[in-house]
Amino acid sequence: MSNTELLLVYGTLKKDFDNEVAQYLHRTQSFVGKGQFPGKLFKISFYPGAKYHPDSDSKVYGDVYRIIHQPKYLFQLLDEYEGIGDNRPGSAEFERREIPITIQGRSDVAYSYLFKGDHSGHPLIPSGVFSPTDS
Repeated sequence: MSNTELLLVYGTLKKDFDNEVAQYLHRTQSFVGKGQFPGKLFKISFYPGAKYHPDSDSKVYGDVYRIIHQPKYLFQLLDEYEGIGDNRPGSAEFERREIPITIQGRSDVAYSYLFKGDHSGHPLIPSGVFSPTDS
């Protein structure tokens, strides 16, 4: 694992979602604020998928957490939640990547789970914000 201590979540793990994994994240990690990165957000199913595009004028918005408690366990839990794991090589829809973000007017680097599947046929969320009413 690198020195990155931040995690940007843009979907069902944000503060306004109430599932078991989101509750664990909110309870054990330190909320830093709202962040964004250049890219596009798509509605995949009851959840979104973001594509990072460094040259995009569009933004994806989410919640940023500082990873302060059991990072190894946290990423095992999140990887499983996002469908990433040793038992599913090559079939995962998402990948965990370090990407440049903007938070509170400053640049930083954060982990985020990005959609790696084909987004054609999935509606674009033009606002870049996924809310509970979208799920």
